[in-house]
Amino acid sequence: MKRVLIIGALGQLGKSFNCIQDDYTGFKFFLRNKTQLDITSIKELNKEINKNKINIIVNCAAYTDVLKAEKNNAIAMEVNSDGVKNIVELIQGTSCKLIHISTDYVFDGSKTTKYLEDDNVNPINNYGKSKALGEKHILKSNTNSIIIRTSWLFSEFNNNFVKKIMTLSKTKSEIKVINNQYGTPTYANDLAHFCIKICNEYEDWNQSILHFTNWGSTNRYLLAKQVVDQLKLNCKIIPINNSDEAELLRPKNSVLSIEKIDNKLNYIPRRWELALEDCLNKMQLKNK
Repeated sequence: MKRVLIIGALGQLGKSFNCIQDDYTGFKFFLRNKTQLDITSIKELNKEINKNKINIIVNCAAYTDVLKAEKNNAIAMEVNSDGVKNIVELIQGTSCKLIHISTDYVFDGSKTTKYLEDDNVNPINNYGKSKALGEKHILKSNTNSIIIRTSWLFSEFNNNFVKKIMTLSKTKSEIKVINNQYGTPTYANDLAHFCIKICNEYEDWNQSILHFTNWGSTNRYLLAKQVVDQLKLNCKIIPINNSDEAELLRPKNSVLSIEKIDNKLNYIPRRWELALEDCLNKMQLKNK
């Protein structure tokens, strides 16, 4: 039985792991939130890994507030970079494996085509810089590790773009949404299942990088419109150009290529529209 430590259990992905754990009888999950396990404490990490004889670590812990990271750069670096360094130091030279969740924000968004795993990183905000440094700790290590970059994560949990649009559209007649940021939506539930697939099937754990998103790309406006259309709500989504400070903080195009997981695992994730429909249905059932 594989013994898997999920760090960051109260995030969207961590909560998704909690929902799917009963589907995998060959795994024993140890889900730990920030109060139970502080990634910035190498002492706590070491105790947890050894006490529970962990085989695989999935690091979902991250400081993800892009705007706050501009002001709280030290905290973002401590979690997104130093925390990863702690894990790497503890598992280096051991058989313990690491799946580290990273982000499209390691790229600057200037590329006009999809980003590949081996494209040069060039983050344009503090959040992206801290995540890029976390990746660097892994890439220069001698560990059994995989970096999974994902983007535009949504779920029925916590705060995310999809939940925000769903909530606002029930009380507002119109919502203005920028239409010049392009990316690839990812359902956290699908990403959680993919991580288990990696544990069972993937062979290259030599600091490799994979991209995972749902299939297809879109922009923020079209994603918001899809939410409203699927829910059949009487709310108009109005496209606007991004003219405020966020234009400086977020990559314009962060569409990730997922060809590598198709080539390596013969696996293509479902379309983001289908995953969105699944998520919205779960949210509606939850709210009844």
